Formats: sequence, structure tokens, C-alpha cells
Amino acid sequence: MELNGPRFFVVARVVGSPGSFKRWTELLVHLCKVSATEPQGNSYYWGRDLDGEPDTLWGLEGYSHAVGFFMGHPASDVFKTQMAFVDSENLLKQDYDLHHYDLAGGWLTRAGDADPDSKESFVVVHHFWAKDKVLRDALLGWLNVLAKKTLVGPLGEWGVQSCGVLRECNDQRLATLWVRTKTESDFKKYQASGLHQDILANELKSGGHIIARTELHRSKTFNGHIDQLELCNKNDA
Repeated sequence: MELNGPRFFVVARVVGSPGSFKRWTELLVHLCKVSATEPQGNSYYWGRDLDGEPDTLWGLEGYSHAVGFFMGHPASDVFKTQMAFVDSENLLKQDYDLHHYDLAGGWLTRAGDADPDSKESFVVVHHFWAKDKVLRDALLGWLNVLAKKTLVGPLGEWGVQSCGVLRECNDQRLATLWVRTKTESDFKKYQASGLHQDILANELKSGGHIIARTELHRSKTFNGHIDQLELCNKNDA
């Protein structure tokens, strides 16, 4: 569905201590369950790094308002209990690496997807730094063109399940494209498509007239939910 409710997102990179991945998956079972009950919660979706850091996790958290992230989610007894385990068992190699975003466009689920909360999807976090904060508007414009044209294409063509456009709140040069496909091979097909190449390899290429640099991070989903209707909206219905 088109994103018109949640406005605040966090992309989290959690670097676990060596050998900690299995324990993280156990703790996140509880965190994912409680997140799905939070009034302002929309997405809580986690995967394992595929770029040589097997104890690193990548997460997408979405809320209808920033207060859901800063006050709602961490206030639960479940969150406090699981974080106590993280501290006592030294599960973090370094502090959390978080980017905070306003929604700038795109979509996280689409009609016709039989498994929108797939626990096996392939996720790409694609960061783009514009050459200056003024050029970020052009960057966001191109990313939105990509998202809209991708949605028009059938799900089976590239297997794209999500194509979210995020505007970083603190770094005024940064925008992030959050892409999810059914498999890694689906993403490779999407990446090789004329649409993707025309925009990302040409208009938004690193060192071009808009973009200073880019980063691409890959992960494989293992738990979570995405793009759910906020409970506060359900209760008002």
C-alpha cells in the first residue's frame, strides 16, 4: 500500500559481539512481538548482514510519530528486559548506529504480495549523500521517480516488495533508498533493469552532478513485521 500514515523511520545497524547473532535472534522474537502491539508502531523488521559481518543486524523501525520510537517503544517492560540481557551479556561490539528519517515517499508493501511480512526477503539499504543540502531535493526527486515507476511494474517482474524513500533528519545531505525483494537474484534483476540503471547508475551515480558518494548494505530478513496499520488508527476506525 502507499505510505501515507507513518512519518518517522529509523534504520538501525546493530554490530553484535563475535558469535552473538543467535542470541540476538532470540531477544528479537520478544521485541518484534511487543512492537506489533504498540499504538504508534508501523514496522519492526530485522535482517542479518550479508557483507561479511555475520553478527551485524540491520533493522527498519517505523512509527506514526517520532514519539513512538523515543518514548513508546523503549518504555515497555519487554524492551527493558531484553536490553538488560544485551548489557549483561555484552552483546554489542559497539554502540548502536542509527539514522533517523522523515518519510519522503515510496512504499513498503504492495497489492498482490502474498507474504508482505516475509521472513526470507533480501533487503538493500542504499545511502546517497548529495553534494550539498540543496541538491538533496533533486536526489529525493529521482528516488521518488524510481519508487513510483517500480510500483507500476508487476510484482513478478523483479520481485520488489518494498521501495521506500527516506530523508535523514540530522544529515541534510543524506537520503536512503530502502529496497526489499523476494530473493537476492530478484534484486540483481532489478538492479540490472533499464529503470534502475537510468536513475541510479546515471542520474544518481557517485561523483556525478548530484551525488558525492553512496553506500550499499545488504541483509537477509529473519523476523519482524512491516507496514502494519497503527493500532491507534484501528481503534479510531
